Amino acid sequence: MIKSPPRFRILLAQLIAAQACYYMIVSIDLTLTGLVGMSLASVPALMTLPLSLIVVIGTVCSFIAGHAAARFGYRPVMVTGALTVVVGGTVSAIAVASHSFSLFCLGTALTGGYRAVGGFLRFVASEYASPTKRERALALVMYGGIIAAALGPFAAIVASRTAEQPYLGSCILIAILGIVALVLAATMPPATGRNREAHNCAIRIQERIGNPTFQQAVLILAGSGLVMTLVMASGPLANDHAGHGSAVGAAMIQWHLVGMFAPSALSALLLKKYGAFKANVFGVSVIASGCAIGLISASGWGMTATMMLVGVGWNVLFVAGSALLLQSYPQGRGAKLQGFTDGATAAISAGGSFAAAWLLQSLGWNGINLLALAVIASILTNLVWLSIRARRAHALAAAQSSSLVASES
Repeated sequence: MIKSPPRFRILLAQLIAAQACYYMIVSIDLTLTGLVGMSLASVPALMTLPLSLIVVIGTVCSFIAGHAAARFGYRPVMVTGALTVVVGGTVSAIAVASHSFSLFCLGTALTGGYRAVGGFLRFVASEYASPTKRERALALVMYGGIIAAALGPFAAIVASRTAEQPYLGSCILIAILGIVALVLAATMPPATGRNREAHNCAIRIQERIGNPTFQQAVLILAGSGLVMTLVMASGPLANDHAGHGSAVGAAMIQWHLVGMFAPSALSALLLKKYGAFKANVFGVSVIASGCAIGLISASGWGMTATMMLVGVGWNVLFVAGSALLLQSYPQGRGAKLQGFTDGATAAISAGGSFAAAWLLQSLGWNGINLLALAVIASILTNLVWLSIRARRAHALAAAQSSSLVASES
């Protein structure tokens, strides 16, 4: 079912706004959750537990959300996710006001549940776009990240200063953003829940696990997420160890976020003109060039260039990988595959984030970049192999179809 252009433009604007809310909440979590944990934890070893709960709960719920979306549609799942972040932000605010570490952990765990539904926003756009514009619609939703990159960290700091109790305002801001996300989710169309997937069962993961196109999608999205997270988590720490100062550290994160979201429309054009394979090779090359700069220079500008190029390469791979995922199932029947892919990506990325500090201490900034290059080389090698398999599978299917038509005639 193809919606009229005016209605789709309204939906696209809603999705971009919802994506901005999502990434602003993520940005606030990344900026302040560790600091709040440090101020409330009685044992230093527990101070990162609230942030870890966000990641772990979000990863687990990603798998659950995919199955729920396949059964009920995207809108109820996104409404439920928004409700969890409203409650989570409120509980976190109460925890900060009452100096309760356990209550803060509960609040961040609820906020983590919302992490599971943010990835569906781009897929809602693809379901309501015309078949020839699915990839572009998916990419345009990513522009919500630009708004979040510009406002998220600044809003977190400003909100934290609005109340006498440190960080209380930031927790309240999370709840407010959750209310906005709730309104946006509640006013969206039901998407596939009452249309295709209500009458056509969602494709099961077992049906696609051996499909080369689906395998490429998982490889690209999970692999690029691992490299991006590893470099992003290591960069600020490496900057601090090198003594470049907080201004350079802030610039690194800012340009990294710009690289992650700004090229979305160009990534979609690249995908449309050259196809998924060449777009993926280009994205891999951009990340590799960023890591090569990291090997050559540990200066402030060198680290900033590495962070920016890794962000740009990730954007290209994210758009191209998502497009491959769309190609692996009929329109309207992919919610389970989407949930599985987002969950796998979140789990692998979380591993990179958790290991970043230890790897940086053990290997140094040069070692991090060498490791990233090794992962990128592995991704490229497997991508070539899976692409050859996909072409052979398509050729075999075409030959079998031709033989069937000939025998029937």
